[in-house]
Amino acid sequence: MTILAARTQLAAKLEVTEGTAETLSASDALLIANPEFRPAFEIGERENVSASLSQFSSVPGKRSAVIEFDVELKGSGTPGTPPALGKLLKACGFGETVVENTSVTYKPASANISSITMALYMDGVIKKIWGARGNVSLRLEGGLIGILHFVFTGADFSVEDGDLLSGVDYEDTVPPAFLNANFTIDSYAALISRLEIDMGNEVALRSDVNRESGYKAAIITRRKPVLTFDPEMVTVATYDFYGKLREGSEGNLNVQIGTSAGN
Repeated sequence: MTILAARTQLAAKLEVTEGTAETLSASDALLIANPEFRPAFEIGERENVSASLSQFSSVPGKRSAVIEFDVELKGSGTPGTPPALGKLLKACGFGETVVENTSVTYKPASANISSITMALYMDGVIKKIWGARGNVSLRLEGGLIGILHFVFTGADFSVEDGDLLSGVDYEDTVPPAFLNANFTIDSYAALISRLEIDMGNEVALRSDVNRESGYKAAIITRRKPVLTFDPEMVTVATYDFYGKLREGSEGNLNVQIGTSAGN
């Protein structure tokens, strides 16, 4: 049977116990694009000597895996209701604040960061990771929808046969285009065509010899955000970009994506 990459689903669920895989269902599914799964192994070489020049078989050691994918930047459509992608942000080091019927806000957190279980259902094969945390970057280009790129590292993984999820009800809001954005940097309304924010999370795996994989869970050890944009050049009198860089000046960034409440 040919496995079609286009017939892929992703389901994800925050873990109750860090490093313990959650059972996933159709209610945990969300829309994604460009999924990738990459397992990683440490191999123990056996450096024995004998009459033969051939090497002895190696022994598989620690293992982990990465799942990465893109998600459209959009809300739930209802003020005060977290979007489907909210759980992904929480596992990338964001805290979530919900004001009922009003708003949902995400801000970088330094404690109580959730771990997550997720799986790619790939037309008959299920690739699953757990004990995962990750990094996220936001890509905005004028006239196009915003894209969040997620990279999750799992402390263990499995690959097995299994059916696609049935009865999936995806969030049906339509993502807004990056236009009418009220963009300012240091209170200056620069002309730009694109913007990227990479949270720069450094993700490490906690070793644990009591686990089959050799790891307990992935953790975020540090955050080094990077902002990239392409302002149109203006005179120094209009805005001194290079002077600000030389002086290490700090300023606020403001940008708006969408105008509808809840999206």
